[in-house]
Amino acid sequence: MECPVVLERGRNFRLLASEELPQLLDFLSNYLPESLKFHQTLLTYMRNKVWEFHFYVADDWPQVPLCLHFPGMTLSCHGLLYESVGAFCPNQRLDCLELLRQEDVLLDWSKPLYINFVHSEIADELMRLYEGHGSVERVLGDVYACDEPEKSEEVLDDDVPTDIDVQVLPLKAEHAEGIHELYPANDMECHELFLRLIKNLSAAGVFADGRLAAWMVQSYYGAMFSMQTKPEYRRKGYGTKLARFLTRRVAENGYKPFVVIRPENEASQSLYKKLSFRKLYTIVRMTFIPNNHEPMKNDQVDDVDTTILSEDLVNSIRQQLILRPDVIEPQQQRTLIKIDGDKDVDNEEDVEFFTKIEDALEPIDERSEEDSISVAPTNGQMTGEVVAGD
Repeated sequence: MECPVVLERGRNFRLLASEELPQLLDFLSNYLPESLKFHQTLLTYMRNKVWEFHFYVADDWPQVPLCLHFPGMTLSCHGLLYESVGAFCPNQRLDCLELLRQEDVLLDWSKPLYINFVHSEIADELMRLYEGHGSVERVLGDVYACDEPEKSEEVLDDDVPTDIDVQVLPLKAEHAEGIHELYPANDMECHELFLRLIKNLSAAGVFADGRLAAWMVQSYYGAMFSMQTKPEYRRKGYGTKLARFLTRRVAENGYKPFVVIRPENEASQSLYKKLSFRKLYTIVRMTFIPNNHEPMKNDQVDDVDTTILSEDLVNSIRQQLILRPDVIEPQQQRTLIKIDGDKDVDNEEDVEFFTKIEDALEPIDERSEEDSISVAPTNGQMTGEVVAGD
């Protein structure tokens, strides 16, 4: 059951019209900070339409306070509109999630389903409802938010070298492709998204003597993410300078500054705590894989099924090429070298880095396997877990 068109209704949910979206935003505002990711996804959509999302609510909403958005992320295994989903309901109304589990028009539970980051309590309840039907892959992240962005301005820079010219400047479109290739979850967010983020939201880089040394962008779901530093520029205090700049810029644009950090990433936790961020809660990204599922071959995916997302990607590229014809270079002009290292989220010390011999960032043909494993729930508990970066 793949859907080549946007459906007005599911079994338990209805599509919101554009004029209803402000009501949904007000509803989500009542549940901040737990609703932060869904709230900011809707806000960036209403202001900038960074990506083509479709927002649904339960038939009896708001009395049944459950809402969804499709797709859940900008890139999934087969690029299908209803293959991934974002979801929110208040933690005191987790009983509403039974409607999501029963949904068989918008969702096809007989195939893998990707659920983007949701509150850990929502994740636990969905796992309980899925128990016995298949395995679940999980990625954990801790949400850290800044309530007083002005305090980040009071933090002194680390010891930054004085013998070079260091500036924090907005990123440009030509940086998008290389940044996407280094993003640890680039199998779930596409390159074209980064073009749009740079164009429409906050995105900055540290330039040392005019050369890009470190970078960070604001995501469509509001988070400041993908901070990375070139190996030769590490341990120079650029991470603090960059995070402080983007925190201020995000707040000035009317968004809540927040980041998602892997639980074991103590370096990033320390950095953001220094900038007055505090931990709110844990969120979870999940892939539900049904028992006896056989992976779909590429030739089994109908071209018409990917029409919506494919056109979105093509239009994005076209728009950027009109603005910047040098965004995408011919493949034969790329020359790559590899510098060994490990991927990590928001950690300027541990990043696997691929770069062009020249200064511009370019993509790679291969990358390491995703840092997650399939686990089967037993009595509502996970039997194993490996956390991947985001």
